[in-house]
Amino acid sequence: FIDHQKMDDDCVRDDDAHPHLTYTSPFVFLLILGNRCEKIGGKMDQPLVSIVSPSTVVSEGVYQFLRGSIYGALWGMVTPFYPPGSPGAAKEAATGVFRAAPPFSSMSSIPSNAVLFGTILGVQRLSCKTLEMLRGKDDIWNDVFGFGVTYKYYQTFLAKTETRLLRHNRIVGATVFMTVVYANVFV
Repeated sequence: FIDHQKMDDDCVRDDDAHPHLTYTSPFVFLLILGNRCEKIGGKMDQPLVSIVSPSTVVSEGVYQFLRGSIYGALWGMVTPFYPPGSPGAAKEAATGVFRAAPPFSSMSSIPSNAVLFGTILGVQRLSCKTLEMLRGKDDIWNDVFGFGVTYKYYQTFLAKTETRLLRHNRIVGATVFMTVVYANVFV
């Protein structure tokens, strides 16, 4: 049930500037409902306040990890780069000459790219949602912080050496495997 009179009292109407669009129109109401955050107090001029809980932070991080894994798997099918530790990558490192791998040539590049993309998206979302929960605000600075954390994560674990990248992928893969085993055996 929508109380149109209360919405008219709480919101500033600007019918002269936009006669086709008022705050009580269904279009604007759907936009307000579609927003990630909720206005607290009912006034339109108050800042956005976050309603994120710890379970939301974790679920957002897991969702983005899975989404990134799908993107990475698709990229792994057509990537011109050889997977880390493969003979093509070793030859490339020894000679210093880049030679593109043919599309669909190595199915072993799919898990490597899935883990790479999944962790990048998961770390970004987990860090920005954690800051949003701690600050209690949903604004652009949460995303800026998330990008900074992701960049440092990438520089530390993914871009240093091939050995570190392989170790990272094995740890993340083992964690995903153990999570699936736990969910199917113990829960």
